[in-house]
Amino acid sequence: MKRQVIALFSSLLLCTASMGQAKLSENVIIITMDGLRWQEIFGGADSLLANDTAAIYSTGYVKEQFWAPSANARREKLMPFFWSTLQKEGVILGNRNNGNFFNNANPYWFSYPGYNEIFTGFPDTAVNSNDKIPNKNETVLEYLNKMPEYKGRTAVFGSWDVYSSIFNEARSGLLVNDGYRDLPGKLNERQVLFNSLQHQMPAIFHGGERLDVATFQMGFEYMKVNKPRLMYFGLGDCDEFAHGGMYDSYLDAAQNFDDWIRQLWEYVQSTPAYKNKTTILITTDHGRGLAEGGNWKHHGQKIPEASEMWMAAIGPSVKAAGESKTKQQAYQGQIAATIAAILGKEFKPAHKPLPALKLD
Repeated sequence: MKRQVIALFSSLLLCTASMGQAKLSENVIIITMDGLRWQEIFGGADSLLANDTAAIYSTGYVKEQFWAPSANARREKLMPFFWSTLQKEGVILGNRNNGNFFNNANPYWFSYPGYNEIFTGFPDTAVNSNDKIPNKNETVLEYLNKMPEYKGRTAVFGSWDVYSSIFNEARSGLLVNDGYRDLPGKLNERQVLFNSLQHQMPAIFHGGERLDVATFQMGFEYMKVNKPRLMYFGLGDCDEFAHGGMYDSYLDAAQNFDDWIRQLWEYVQSTPAYKNKTTILITTDHGRGLAEGGNWKHHGQKIPEASEMWMAAIGPSVKAAGESKTKQQAYQGQIAATIAAILGKEFKPAHKPLPALKLD
């Protein structure tokens, strides 16, 4: 495990001091897209799904909007920010075609266990359902929020209404806005509008999950107004559309995700409170199956590929390495310690998280 941790951080975190580029961040933004496969991140639209004659979605739309002759051209078409700015200035992990592996360490390969692993660094086998059970494990955001420099400056905005349990809102005291909850308190006109608009959007998923556009806009406006130092956006459209077999909408959601990351990065780099002192971490909670047999729609223990993930990062604490071609194995459970390490902190909760490499 120690060699695995070192391999991850040698690709992800700070350049060596001898290169004169080592730098801590003052702020961290985390953004996840539930169930977005590594296959689309690194290869764009899947050829089998784009040409599936039995598809219930529009293959014509998929080919018109997202098709190109090569995998590199398709991924650039699907996620232009990833494969321009982020590749140039950040790092992208998890292309298994390069022997660069990124996986769940938990054995379940669905959402609550995945988010628990991301934010607690602890692949807890007792976290084995998506039920709204308050998380007994302390997340890195809760841990950091106890420190004076982050107290009251940490926020979670999520589309799924289970985030308040994942982050144990009652115990942690974190601001968590999830599901269809309105943002409380003194609000500006845009925030009042976004509170209203989320209830006017079609409830196309199950009742506890709003569309990501509402989550992102509410969270982004909160960020502009309040300037939190730790911010998490938990998005879910890809997973919902995949479960519904709607590959065209799944790709639309992935492209929206890419553009929202662009907007965040451009805002960060144009705002004095964040510019050149904010790192953005980007990942997913689990993978999903292959196109063959329709398994791309599913995940969980019965789908071998559902533990296969990816991660990306950009900011002053990240070596500009682009698409990693290093042969290595990393796990999503290392992200919690990474968040703390980027800020020059050590995550030391009561449970035992997967360890991180110290920044010095």
